[in-house]
Amino acid sequence: MSGQEIICIGCPLGCRGKVMFDDKGEVLEFEGYACKEGEEYAEVEMKAPVRTLTGTVRVESEIRPLLPVRLNKPISKEKLKECMKVLARVRVKPPIKLGEVIVPNILDTTADIIATAELPL
Repeated sequence: MSGQEIICIGCPLGCRGKVMFDDKGEVLEFEGYACKEGEEYAEVEMKAPVRTLTGTVRVESEIRPLLPVRLNKPISKEKLKECMKVLARVRVKPPIKLGEVIVPNILDTTADIIATAELPL
């Protein structure tokens, strides 16, 4: 039986827990988490970690050179670098509304890149 320390980010406590797993990677037990949510977070983090990406895209305007954007839902941690490469090629033109989809279904993840600011004409 092996173990891995995972710090939970589900609440302000930031529990430093340990996930014990067998040779096949199956979770056997949890140690050190104050709540069930911590255990659930640790299990997901062990099996298929996800993250939410924030970044910027270039604007074809003199108003402002960059538009802040983010994913509308978490995606696999493994796809983050590839998403950043896609964002590096994106160019937008005003007007852009807050929450407007900039890149739909990025990398076939079912997640959209959305604007996190208004960009007037």
